[in-house]
Amino acid sequence: MNERSLDGLRVLVTRPRAQAAALVDALEERGAVAVPVPVIEITDPDDGGEALRTALGDLVDGDWLVVTSPNGATRVGRALETIGPVGGFRVAAIGPGTRARCEAVGLTVDLVPDRSIAESLAAVFPDPPPQGGRVVLARAAVAREVLPEELAVRGWTVDDATAYRTVAVDVDEEGRIAAATADAVAFTSSSTVTHLVDAVGVDGLPPIVACIGPATAATARERGLEVTVEAPVHTIDGLVDALAAHAGEAVVVRTEDVSSRDAQWCLEQYYAELDTTLDTGLDRATVQSTDPHEVSPPNGLFLVARLAGRPVGCGALKRTATDAVDIKRMWVDPSVRGRGLGRTLLRRLVAEARRTDAGVVRLDTNAALTPAIALYRAEGFVEVAPFNDEPHAHHWFARELRP
Repeated sequence: MNERSLDGLRVLVTRPRAQAAALVDALEERGAVAVPVPVIEITDPDDGGEALRTALGDLVDGDWLVVTSPNGATRVGRALETIGPVGGFRVAAIGPGTRARCEAVGLTVDLVPDRSIAESLAAVFPDPPPQGGRVVLARAAVAREVLPEELAVRGWTVDDATAYRTVAVDVDEEGRIAAATADAVAFTSSSTVTHLVDAVGVDGLPPIVACIGPATAATARERGLEVTVEAPVHTIDGLVDALAAHAGEAVVVRTEDVSSRDAQWCLEQYYAELDTTLDTGLDRATVQSTDPHEVSPPNGLFLVARLAGRPVGCGALKRTATDAVDIKRMWVDPSVRGRGLGRTLLRRLVAEARRTDAGVVRLDTNAALTPAIALYRAEGFVEVAPFNDEPHAHHWFARELRP
């Protein structure tokens, strides 16, 4: 995977279905596999846009129209088509994407801040004339109050006109599994962050979190996400470019035949490390071999994690009971520990277990593996009675797969 390629990276796309095509196309042109899971849809405001039409119709020379998103620009364009020509006002747009959309609907944009965030526009927005002035703010029904408050403090009369509503879309079980098994998620707005986290939780997201700009990244951090990529150019192409630049540093997890060279190498490292870590060493004669049949569909699967093409981790699922699947052979190369790969592998294995009809996922571990035990507990596994006779196991854990 080079710096310009996304080479098979599975990227979750959360935009409204009707607006996802541009991002999907940009990702696929760079070699990514786009995984659409829309979490919002854009609808008209409760008043059908009447307040926006009235506010636009009252604009006069010296007034400003502030548009905060491409969706707002689209709604402004429709409103202006309805009410007819309105002249003399100036236009400010947050972000190059919003500017482009404003221009597409016939507006001349006079002001765009360097950064796609309300604070940046407030910092460069002019003071009102001595007689006062009016700003029409066309934006979503639910939005931050930074801009209207700052403009009001500066002396502007602010007409906060709702241009559209952002409505959550239900994410079904298939969508939740798709989110948990993707390599990355591409967020293009704060609302997509909010609604996806509400739908699947922080632990149901891919390890790579890419945001189109600072406002979206700020929301992601507020919701407990670690932002991996923040696009310096706040457009769809800028987001994809930033994600591609990071791709060479990304750890990618894929299902693989356990007999492959990399899978076998990972297993040998797993056994070798246990031999030096366990207090009694590892007696290979007492360890069941990894039967390819048991860790291959439909009975199970084997995962290999790679960094820049090099294997750096593994894990397996194995069907061992009517209502249970077991996690086996989970290992992370010491050279990449501390990057959250163990958590990524565990979450991926749990997500894959949810594809089955099993009601519980289980694992066992040795008392010497204290970091692993802490991880299992942090990820919702609870200690249970022994469910096998594994000679090196001291602790047995399980986690329910269904609500």
